[in-house]
Amino acid sequence: IRSCFSSQPELVIISGSSGAGKSSLVQAAVEPFREKGFNFITGKFDQLKHKEPLSAVTSAFDQYFDRIGRMSAEHNELIRTSILDATGDCSGVLVDFFPRLGRILGSNVSTPAKVGDKEARHRFEYAFRSMIREIAT
Repeated sequence: IRSCFSSQPELVIISGSSGAGKSSLVQAAVEPFREKGFNFITGKFDQLKHKEPLSAVTSAFDQYFDRIGRMSAEHNELIRTSILDATGDCSGVLVDFFPRLGRILGSNVSTPAKVGDKEARHRFEYAFRSMIREIAT
């Protein structure tokens, strides 16, 4: 976590058996940084949702978007504009995957034309990477 001060954004995965204190460890580690204005996106795999692909990722970003929604209107507008500028006409793809993002983006999202599976995956990956680059800076 300390490397966040001097390097690019990073992904940290913590694993272990149930009840080992992973969530408490993460909460204790990131709280001092959040107080200084850093953003951390944390997700937890829910065994009951094992049939939902990427449920931990969806959960993590839902929490992040909820936090953004509780911030000032000015900050909300900054995030909204940044994401829309970064994702262009692919923002609707993200809202389909992260419905709570729709609360931030509002009615400004565009729904891209239907395409094949491979093209849809590439479109999502592009939009997701663009959004991550924007919110991680």
